[in-house]
Parts: sequence; structure tokens; C-alpha cells
Amino acid sequence: MEKRQLLMDTASCAIYASDDAGLEIVVRKNTIEDPADGRTEEVADKAEVCNRMSAHLFRILESRGLHTAFREEVTDTESLFRKAELIPILVTVHNYSAGSYPARTGLPEGTALASPSMDFHYLNRALGNPMINGYDALAMKLVSESAVETIVKTAFRVNEVLSAYFRDLKMDLIDIEIRFGRIKEELVLTGDLSPDSMRLWDSVTHEKLDRDRFRKNLGNVRDAYLEVYRRLGIGGSVCMQ
Repeated sequence: MEKRQLLMDTASCAIYASDDAGLEIVVRKNTIEDPADGRTEEVADKAEVCNRMSAHLFRILESRGLHTAFREEVTDTESLFRKAELIPILVTVHNYSAGSYPARTGLPEGTALASPSMDFHYLNRALGNPMINGYDALAMKLVSESAVETIVKTAFRVNEVLSAYFRDLKMDLIDIEIRFGRIKEELVLTGDLSPDSMRLWDSVTHEKLDRDRFRKNLGNVRDAYLEVYRRLGIGGSVCMQ
């Protein structure tokens, strides 16, 4: 599979067309970014952790009947995805109060929610990726009413599956960001499933094992990513270091 034109380039990944019109190549990067201020840093081995962890979790979701755009890993840092029209909505499912949630609700950080909560953000950097609701998404013609229902149902199911999976690995899934795409009329999961896109805390110590270590200047970012990766037990060259 050969890379063709660059389709998208962000701090965390680049997406290329391939020599198969129906497939794209996603190349993960070692760069970590704080979206709030655009600050970045290079973290050794992050690309491999995010690529292999995402592939592993997409396979788990597929095994539970959830449809994804993921096809296969190409290298330690590259994967093939089916070409999908990205829906410009970032879906976040919250299980605990963290990030901006305490300021919005008054619930102290780390408070377990009585039930999972969900919010949408319209992915438009010029507008600051503002929070919207399902009615906004319909009014803006971002998705249909049936698609909103599918997105909500699917996102909660993803959260349910992965929360249980991480719980067995002695980690709490605090919240998770989920991206959707459209292939013809089918809604599919796509994007990233790694400490770049979810908050993971050690179940006993509550140590943060995700991108917040960078955002909050806690240090040991690489060690945290590698700790999550090792608990998954999926092998790879970084586990040999």
C-alpha cells in the first residue's frame, strides 16, 4: 500500500490517500498537543503507543458488533482505514467529573457520575470548537435525526465496552472522545482510541495516565503512555525497551 496525496495534517497524525481509492493511511505522530493553547511537545514512542492501542481497541469494538472504519495496521505507527466522510462533531462521554466538567457542573474533580453523561462539540477551530447539542446539529444540517440517535446510542455502547475492559486492567475510564464518519449511509467509528483521546486513571492510586500529564505539566508523559500500553499486553517494540 503506497501513500499518495496528503489529505489532513494535525499535531497528532497525518492522513494520506492510498493507491486504493477506498482506503486511507493514518500516520500517528510523537507530537502531543494541548488544544487549549496550541502548545506541543515531542514524546518518544507515542506514535507507536497510539497506533497499536487504537488498532487493538477498534478490534475489540468490532468484536462487539460496533462498526468502525479501521482495517489493519501497516507498520508500528501506520494503519489503514476505510475512507469515510468525517462528521464535524466530537462526542465526549463522561463517567467522572474531570477536565472542564467541574467548572461546568460544580462537581469536584474525580467525582463518579450517577450515570454517564455526553456532550457534542462542533469541530470548527475558527469558532473554538464550541459545545453544541443535538438540536444544534440538526439545525446546522451536520447530521440527520436518525444519525443523532445512532451516534448517541453507539457512543454510550463504546463507553460501556471500554469502561469494562479498562476496569479489568485496574484503570478507570474517566471520559472518552469519539469521532464518527460516514461511508455511504453507514455511520462508523473512526479516529483515535488512546491516551490522546481519553482520560485514564489508575483505579487504586488515581494517577493520571493520559494527555492531562502534559496539559497540567505533571511530567512523565511517556512513562504514563507506556504504562497504559503495557497493561494492554499487546506487545510491540516499545515494550522491549
